Amino acid sequence: MTTSPAPAQDPGRAAAGEGTAWLLVDASARPAESRVLEVSRRAARLLERAPDELVGAPLTALVAEGSLNSVIALLLEAASFPRAGAAGKALQPVEFTVPSGAVICTASARRPRGDDGVLLVRIEEKFPQRRWEALRLGVVLAGESLWLYDHDAERFRWLEGEPPFSLMGPDRDVSPEEFLARVHPHDLDSVAAFFDSLVSGRTDSGELLFRLRRSGEGAGYRKLHTRARAARFGFTGARRIVGTTEDTTTLVERLDALQAAYVNERKRGRLVGELASAFISAATEDELTEAVLHRLAPAFGGVGTLFAYGEGGHLRVVFGDEIDQALAKELEGLPLSAPKPLPEAIRTGEALFIASREEYRERWPMAHSLLDATDAESFAMVPLRAAARQLGAWVITFHEPGMLTEGDRTLMRTLGTLAGQALERIRLQEARVELARIVQRNMLPEVLPPVPGVELTALYHPAQTGLDVGGDWYDVVPLQDGGAAFVIGDVQGHDLHAAGLMGQVRTALRAYAWQDPQPGTVLERTNELLLQMGVRAFTTCLYVRLMADGRLCTARAGHPPMVRLDAGGTATVCEDETGPPLGVLEGARYPEHAYDFSRGGILALLTDGVVEGPRFTADEGLRRVGDLLALKAHEPLDVLAQYLMSTAGSTGHLDDSALLLVRGM
Repeated sequence: MTTSPAPAQDPGRAAAGEGTAWLLVDASARPAESRVLEVSRRAARLLERAPDELVGAPLTALVAEGSLNSVIALLLEAASFPRAGAAGKALQPVEFTVPSGAVICTASARRPRGDDGVLLVRIEEKFPQRRWEALRLGVVLAGESLWLYDHDAERFRWLEGEPPFSLMGPDRDVSPEEFLARVHPHDLDSVAAFFDSLVSGRTDSGELLFRLRRSGEGAGYRKLHTRARAARFGFTGARRIVGTTEDTTTLVERLDALQAAYVNERKRGRLVGELASAFISAATEDELTEAVLHRLAPAFGGVGTLFAYGEGGHLRVVFGDEIDQALAKELEGLPLSAPKPLPEAIRTGEALFIASREEYRERWPMAHSLLDATDAESFAMVPLRAAARQLGAWVITFHEPGMLTEGDRTLMRTLGTLAGQALERIRLQEARVELARIVQRNMLPEVLPPVPGVELTALYHPAQTGLDVGGDWYDVVPLQDGGAAFVIGDVQGHDLHAAGLMGQVRTALRAYAWQDPQPGTVLERTNELLLQMGVRAFTTCLYVRLMADGRLCTARAGHPPMVRLDAGGTATVCEDETGPPLGVLEGARYPEHAYDFSRGGILALLTDGVVEGPRFTADEGLRRVGDLLALKAHEPLDVLAQYLMSTAGSTGHLDDSALLLVRGM
């Protein structure tokens, strides 16, 4: 259908009139697809489009997206009216999109008389905004403020709800300068840019979070959420900015508190995990004590920690920096039978959580001296539990009363059990280590026997893993012919079994050497003995026989070679042929090798812990020993031994190490 500059004045359409703004739309199509069939001159002028642009366009294409449902409802309601009789009229607030900006107004729709195929949609330019009150009521019920900014007057005006921004009210408008003066300095630029974009027309709508100072000095800032829209109300109205503002201070503070609680909970979870790991990995009481004193209180929001061991019926106390020294002094040496809370927790094995100083006084009226020694407000006293033994307890102090939840208490009891098990394990391990050390000390010679014509010294360094003991050993055996046997070996393992086997091997070698001192024979007999015993371990060994005339005869059982320094100061690694380790191969043979040994010469017998490790190979380690022998040969023999043993510290190895030095006199 073509555009008609003026509608026909038939009975069905005469009511429209040329001076009103109206559009005829197709009533036979679905409301969302109803197209404009005809348009009045004024409607085209208000919508700022040529009539040709409007005719044929869907009515929904002329309104803002937020008004689509309003237009559909308008057409559906108008189409539902009877085709005969008095004409009904539907009304809806509608936002039209025009080039100069959005326009909000009331639109009506009805059936023209005598034409069932069309609907007459009129822009009600003078119709009162009856739905405005419902809108204002909805804002109030939502707890928001409704306000308007009049750009021409440069004033913010209150419309409904709580006075927005704590500035304007029914009897008070506010200038932009007054408003911006209350905005938080960090938010000032974003607030100014937000309103400038709406006033200038660069944007039609937006929302903003910002902070605004409360009334009164030092009152702090409220956190506000504002939504605003710029539009003309009616086609003849001026552009206004209308907005709602919600005070989100409580909500934001609650969210901040939840976020802080979440962060703190994650931090505490990490601290508790680290604490449990420290308990499990602690190898000494000092390591366990360090973990308790410096990691426990932070995991539960406490101030400081005190650790009390139950020893000999009394308390032995260690404490961290944040614990009052007077409190530690009050508890040190306290009998476990004393009628006070900490001894009670240790005696009964039950944790005590004292929520306040008043509770303490009420439960232990005769034990107020502890309160006099500290300003803490609450306490947690948790025993270390392991196999029903009284090991001790820890005390955590807090600056606030009632700091612990039931979950905190359960977790603290669990950690107390874990710490008790760790302490029991550590003490058992220390007892085993001490036993192994005693065994090893008894197996090694306390004093090297004198040998005519030579000077002797020996060093042993324990392993840095396991029980701190190992199978490295050495011995000097005086022989019947006036000579001596120098022996060094390494039994597999770092435990009591290794220390015991070391003693057996040393005893066997001594006995065989006394019978027949030849190196090959001694090693062969010792090998057969270990095989007959069914020992499930092996040992390496270097046997050096010094004969009365000064000659040397050696044999090796898979052991690192001897390093020899001659009288002229030249060091040599004696890489002679070796047999297998002892206790491995039945019928094994151990080749013998002869060397000269004269006054001023030095022999270095050593284990692999001295020369081999992750940082360098055995060949490199032996070369270093030779270099040190040549460089430090003039030093006293015990000082030279320390220099050579320093090579062991450079290997990066955790193995034990032994060294036997022989110098010709």
